[in-house]
Amino acid sequence: MKKEYTYSKGAVYKGQWLGGFRHGFGEMHWNDGAVYTGEWSYGNANGKGTFIHIDGDKYEGSWRNNKANGFGVYKHNDGAEYSGYWKDDLQHGKGVETWSDNSKYEGEYFQGKKHGIGRYFWKDGSKYEGLWDENMISGKVKLSGEIYLE
Repeated sequence: MKKEYTYSKGAVYKGQWLGGFRHGFGEMHWNDGAVYTGEWSYGNANGKGTFIHIDGDKYEGSWRNNKANGFGVYKHNDGAEYSGYWKDDLQHGKGVETWSDNSKYEGEYFQGKKHGIGRYFWKDGSKYEGLWDENMISGKVKLSGEIYLE
């Protein structure tokens, strides 16, 4: 049964309940304009769902305990996008990030940063393949197939 409830601070939930908890499928609207639509388990966003931020950015994917966990796609309102794995609301695991200028990163992330093996493609066609350490190019690298750095 879907039931609507307005919280003391004005947020509104409309959806399924179990024992006083948001549970099943439902939609939560916050006063600032943010919206979550998806699966709930005992009051937390768990399962598949979509969160639309107040600035128009959108995350669609897996949730665990109110955080992005598992595979998901984050689309920025400026055209940038990340498609890959998440852990506790941070990019974590393999993913692909693209920007509106057509530059792109494909590779590994750790706690929200490019970390591990990855490839970066600049808009001019040049690229870097190699190791990353906390968003920085690391170690011996090969740029555009011609230049080596230590």
